[in-house]
Amino acid sequence: MNKLKTTQKKEIAGAMLLLAIFILPVISLAGGNDKIYVDDNASGKQTGSSTHPFKTISAALEEADKHSEIHVRPGTYRENITIPKGVEVFGSDRDEVIIEAEDDDTETVEMNHKTEINKVTIREGKQGVEIDKGDRASIIDCIIENNKEDGIKIEEAPVSDKYKASITESIIRNNGRSGIYSEKRRLVIMNNEIRDNDKDGVDIEGGSRAWIYKNLIKENDASGLKMVLDGSYIWTKNNTYRDNDREGVEINLYGNTGRIDINKSKFYKNDRYGISRVQRASFPSFVWEGLTIQNDNIFWDNERSNISDKVKI
Repeated sequence: MNKLKTTQKKEIAGAMLLLAIFILPVISLAGGNDKIYVDDNASGKQTGSSTHPFKTISAALEEADKHSEIHVRPGTYRENITIPKGVEVFGSDRDEVIIEAEDDDTETVEMNHKTEINKVTIREGKQGVEIDKGDRASIIDCIIENNKEDGIKIEEAPVSDKYKASITESIIRNNGRSGIYSEKRRLVIMNNEIRDNDKDGVDIEGGSRAWIYKNLIKENDASGLKMVLDGSYIWTKNNTYRDNDREGVEINLYGNTGRIDINKSKFYKNDRYGISRVQRASFPSFVWEGLTIQNDNIFWDNERSNISDKVKI
């Protein structure tokens, strides 16, 4: 009996040794691409490791899977990139890692579902960043500038957290249309500086759900923030809107109920109104009750007045 137990123990030990020899290296290799490195100065052997990085972000993305992190060292990367599902791109410093479009007739960066881009400068594309239809994505601590059309274009998605587009701690400036343009979807826009864009700072279509907090939105060539009340649930707080060539905030209403709340914000030196209310159809006045402008907002030196009458167009 003891001899049988000894034999069984030896068989189990042998099986475990085979597991260690053949299976564990496979697991190790499978996890080896979780971090992939890119360096504009790379030459010679390029495997994506820290010591042998790829020269281009595109090469790294070709090797990435949905759990990969792409780590990009300082340099100017002249390419248009598409970030695959589940991949995150991290620059070492947003002032020193520059993605400049090779083809200015398409977006510099295209983002797919569950992707993130962090600490890079993005410029010279048709759009700086496009978040595709139905995809969730995050833009963090980036500079998005000098693109031909919108700095960030966000396509339509269901208005749930599963498909949230999040833009935080970024500078969005000098783009040929709006800084941010979003179709109907769930949005978080926080702690950004959005300025000097050739149209609106931020333009959000009706039916969206958004949290807009602590942004500086200034010196845009149209309104600072443009929203549609119809079907929307948008909360704004602690934003500053100044020196925009039209309104600080422009609210459009076509006749359907919604909710927009404007809270604890500053409006000054805008060339028309601090807040304008634009009625674009005939409908009962109670529909405007979905707009709440709290008493804790601060207004001064807006050219026409602080809050417009309901302007019918």
